Amino acid sequence: MNQTERKRQAVLDVTFRLLNDKPIKAITIDEIAHDAGVSKVTVFKYFTSKNHLMNVVITHAFDAMLRQIKDILDGDMGFVETYQAITTLKMDQVRRYTAVFQENMMTQYSTSPDFFDADALTMQNELYRHLMTKGRAEGYISPQVTDADMQLILHVFTEGMKGVEASRLLESADFLTRFFLSGLRMDESR
Repeated sequence: MNQTERKRQAVLDVTFRLLNDKPIKAITIDEIAHDAGVSKVTVFKYFTSKNHLMNVVITHAFDAMLRQIKDILDGDMGFVETYQAITTLKMDQVRRYTAVFQENMMTQYSTSPDFFDADALTMQNELYRHLMTKGRAEGYISPQVTDADMQLILHVFTEGMKGVEASRLLESADFLTRFFLSGLRMDESR
């Protein structure tokens, strides 16, 4: 690792430590630069703003988890075991970070419009599609549940109704009702 990479990594490491110790509002670029042993100019050489730096550090945690989820999905477990392994992984990740870090993560998620870039969202959606395909193949998810339906469900669970076009909600009202009453199998007999 050359000197430039070491300085950038020092900034990332210090920021990660601070995100585990205190709220984002209480973290300053001066503190990050001082603790990393670099100047403020160096911090801004690598990151366009404090917000950008916070997003990069938090996103690194997500990226590592997404790679682990991909490894689980690529394994030979069935749908139920795969889903349980992913849930366990996510819970382990939650336990790994301090409550302060988790609060900072939620703050960035809810207030920073550029928190997730398009590539991260595309990868996350692809992983969910892979899981849903496995669930359909094993009969746990009805073939009637489309990828678009699953994206809507995931969006509702992660974002609530914000950002969902009213026309999409109206055309999906029947599906959402059946989903919440019957689950992913969409068993009509219930």
